Amino acid sequence: MNLRDAVATDHVPIAELHAASWRAAYQGALSDGYLADQVMKDRSAVWTERLHRPKDNQIVVVSHSGDSLLGFACAFTGEDARWGSLLDNIHVAQAAWRQGLGTLLLAEIARRCSARNPEAGLHLWVLQSNAKAQRFYEALGARRAEEDVWTAPDGSQIPEFRYAWPAGRLPRSGF
Repeated sequence: MNLRDAVATDHVPIAELHAASWRAAYQGALSDGYLADQVMKDRSAVWTERLHRPKDNQIVVVSHSGDSLLGFACAFTGEDARWGSLLDNIHVAQAAWRQGLGTLLLAEIARRCSARNPEAGLHLWVLQSNAKAQRFYEALGARRAEEDVWTAPDGSQIPEFRYAWPAGRLPRSGF
């Protein structure tokens, strides 16, 4: 599993993996019409913008095997004064599930966020209905910190939890 910084030409495979991941994980949370007809266009616009005009605090790491994208993670350092860096995305292709890639991507993002801002923690938002993701983050030391409601791209209002790691306790890889 090779890790590297994302480049502008990664926008299509990242958008495809992001859309596929949302179709699998957000079935029943986002509208069927959005997932069937709009999610790819929407994620493509997001990743074109992010990779062609990245923010100064953006970190995007990809994992690949040959020409295949296996996973990616995206964070924004120093995004919140209280919670620190925001892990905005982490997705692994189904073919690479349960091989440690999610843990590896998370640890690499945490390492890079800490290098840029060592006094900051790391946080992310997880849908309340996504118990699998909650178990993953909890197993890696994150704690549920608060609740909110996400206004999704399809207009849905979806309950979510903030999970957080304090500075000095960010996840690390055992690899």
